[in-house]
Amino acid sequence: MGCFDPSRAFEAVRRFNRFYARHAGAFHERLHKSHFSLTEVRILHELAHERALTAADLSRNLGLDTGYLSRLITNFQKLGLIVRRKNESDGRAHLLTVTQEARAQVDELDLHVSSETASLLNRLAPGEIEQLSLAMADIERLLSPRFHEVGTRLRSPRCGDFGWIIERHAHLDIGEGASLSNEAYAATVIARFLGALQSNTPRIACWVAEHDGNARVGAALLTAASESQACIELLFVEPGARRRGLGERLVAACMNFAQGAGYESVVCRLDEAREDLCGLFMRTGFKAQQANDAGVVWERELRRIYAD
Repeated sequence: MGCFDPSRAFEAVRRFNRFYARHAGAFHERLHKSHFSLTEVRILHELAHERALTAADLSRNLGLDTGYLSRLITNFQKLGLIVRRKNESDGRAHLLTVTQEARAQVDELDLHVSSETASLLNRLAPGEIEQLSLAMADIERLLSPRFHEVGTRLRSPRCGDFGWIIERHAHLDIGEGASLSNEAYAATVIARFLGALQSNTPRIACWVAEHDGNARVGAALLTAASESQACIELLFVEPGARRRGLGERLVAACMNFAQGAGYESVVCRLDEAREDLCGLFMRTGFKAQQANDAGVVWERELRRIYAD
């Protein structure tokens, strides 16, 4: 496997910027059919949908210079599109609301957005629409601040998720000299897991961690090591989504399922004593049972539940 080449990434970003600038420029030119600039439309849209109440909200949400924003708001007031009133709870700020005329123009623009978006998506097959949505969610996640607050949920796997898990395991350690062995190992585990699913093997499960924007940021599989012991496999969290408790949530999901499925213990075998994963298992009550050149095995006993 070749080494990572930063110049290829730089060129890929620049190429995408050129493509999107051409595409979005034509798109918005057809779309708005109004005398407002795109920035002005975004301001009215934020206020009309109550995602912002003050100039500070607008500046933060849209990344606009406060001086430039102030001039735009003043112009909107002159046009009768925005009303500014004192904030009774904070004398230093003013509350901004749009007038009925402005709201009607925003609604009309939204109709154009829906029409143009539908026209764009109608060119694609359903599978391509899903691929586009996931790709855009990934771009948004990767380019957002690392500790950007966003809701995350665990869900059952869907079509395409298992291939994504294999792909991510092939690339997650690329900065540390990853090889095809990572991909081969993940493919072997997934093939075994899917075979068990197709034969309706009980007591196995998989979870995918997903941001509110549908960006996938982690996963874990729980398989049967034996009749009494479950095994956590292919556990990972994307680098930008770490240190938010997501790893603990994935482990907890595995533990709760294993408890309900009647296992007596849960293990996880690591080929390498990776500091991040070892720390995760220590925090979640696992104990190292074996540590040598072949790796480390972490195990946690489950509390037995007795029925009357």
